[in-house]
Amino acid sequence: MATYYGADLRRQRLEMVRSACAYDLEHVPFFAHRRLYFHAFDRLYKSFQEFLQALFIACRVYPLAYNKWIRMQVEEWLGLPELYRALPPLISVQNIESSDVVDRARDLKGLLERWAIDEPATSG
Repeated sequence: MATYYGADLRRQRLEMVRSACAYDLEHVPFFAHRRLYFHAFDRLYKSFQEFLQALFIACRVYPLAYNKWIRMQVEEWLGLPELYRALPPLISVQNIESSDVVDRARDLKGLLERWAIDEPATSG
């Protein structure tokens, strides 16, 4: 197994990715309020991938990808089936012109604060 980043570099990268994710999440309501719904969704999806990146950095695991095999990586590699169950609904939007995108951004921010931290929460 490959050696993961050193502790200092890992902390720097985690903070950088967490900041980028939070920045994109903050802009979702901004764009939705201006009726730029597809742009708001784009920011949501971008922040979803940034969340996954931060999660893997926090867990000290190299991912295969942030848009493929997510279930396997989160459930099996990270051992977080509880977290995986929360992920698909985040990018499932019933009506793009409703508050769905803003609500999902809020939910993702909660996951960012719980799971993508220097010492991530455990499922048990």
